[in-house]
Amino acid sequence: MSADERRAMSNRGTIQLFDSKVLEQTRHPGDQFVLKVSAPAAATAARAGTFAHIQCDASIPMRRPLSIMTADAGSLEFLYRPIGPGLRALSKKVPGEKINLLAPIGNGFSFDPERPRVLALGGGVGIPPMLMLAQRLKD
Repeated sequence: MSADERRAMSNRGTIQLFDSKVLEQTRHPGDQFVLKVSAPAAATAARAGTFAHIQCDASIPMRRPLSIMTADAGSLEFLYRPIGPGLRALSKKVPGEKINLLAPIGNGFSFDPERPRVLALGGGVGIPPMLMLAQRLKD
């Protein structure tokens, strides 16, 4: 079994489906939003580079994949722009509302201990996971 196969096997069982509560929803310049949700189990298992599938509204069956920007103290944060009906519905959620999500999904970033210097680049939807990566590298 390859190293990638072993890593994928070690992540089995970490994805959870659960109802979460919106803690904060903040709009920023450029029509960008930061959504903070309560998700203790997912926050514990999340790694830089993982993401969640979020049900934006009960009337919209398809979930939206959003990169996890931060995971700490039992919560997850996501940065997104409300493009399309799903994310526009998500942008209207207020603190206290429940949303359903699957998280964390993916293997996240891996590090080579023989290469301690990291160059992290991200643009567009690739920016949010860079924040968690930078924090984890700092720690």
